Amino acid sequence: MHPGEVASISPSLRAHYNMPRIDVTSSHFSNPFGPCLSQHLQGTPLMHGFGLPGSFLDGSATSDEAGGRQLSLAEERRKRRMISNRESARRSRMRKQKHLSELWSQVIHLRSANRQLLDELNRVVRERDQIARENDRLRHEESELQKKLENDAPVESAGAPQDAESP
Repeated sequence: MHPGEVASISPSLRAHYNMPRIDVTSSHFSNPFGPCLSQHLQGTPLMHGFGLPGSFLDGSATSDEAGGRQLSLAEERRKRRMISNRESARRSRMRKQKHLSELWSQVIHLRSANRQLLDELNRVVRERDQIARENDRLRHEESELQKKLENDAPVESAGAPQDAESP
């Protein structure tokens, strides 16, 4: 026998209040909705209390049943919210992974493009250096030829031009 359980009501008290003898066992109190609803629900799938005897829709729910139903509905909402949050987090992780994958692909592409640009830049710099050296060589050659022309050219007199045939 559990605390708060009454083994039996005395016959004099039962007679005084016109109470019939009903044998109630502790198993009747294991379900907050009572034994009748418990037996009815054993063969019926749970539909969150909609349309079942004692539900909120038929108006016959007692305050204890209403409290239990509200707790059950609140628990169901909490579970649905947890499932929804987990699914949302999973989708968020998948989006993040896809974005990260796209970024890595972009990194690879940009590194390749950067390498090609650096190779092109190095080629152009080498060509510029080669052209600058060629320009220096040509300037030096020009100055040498200029000096040679100045040294090989005859000096002219101030007044008359000299003929190549005259002595």
